[in-house]
Amino acid sequence: MKHDTAHRALGPQAADREPMDLATMRESARRVMGMSEMQPQLNELADRLRDHVQLLVPEIRALIAGLPADDGSAGVARIGVDEAWRRLHTSRGFGPDAAYQHAQRLARSVAALCDHYENLAAR
Repeated sequence: MKHDTAHRALGPQAADREPMDLATMRESARRVMGMSEMQPQLNELADRLRDHVQLLVPEIRALIAGLPADDGSAGVARIGVDEAWRRLHTSRGFGPDAAYQHAQRLARSVAALCDHYENLAAR
């Protein structure tokens, strides 16, 4: 399955890396957060959100690593990264709304990770 997020070399030292497509990531998150119930495209969007988390987490971790241990923004971003990674690796659960609820949590994480990335990259 092909997604709009371009896969690229991870890590801030990659010379040929493309910029993060935060607009696409935010749009994917917005679409899922705007759903009030399970919809046919939810599984595809949830897969896309997983891809976004997998791209954002290593980038944000690299940005955090370059900051002092007592940096407040880095501390908040670290919590967001840990939560997103946990959500990525948690099963969807069971029941009629489980996939919907899981996708909602991933969408909130993607939106937060985009904010953390922008805040830390702007320094």
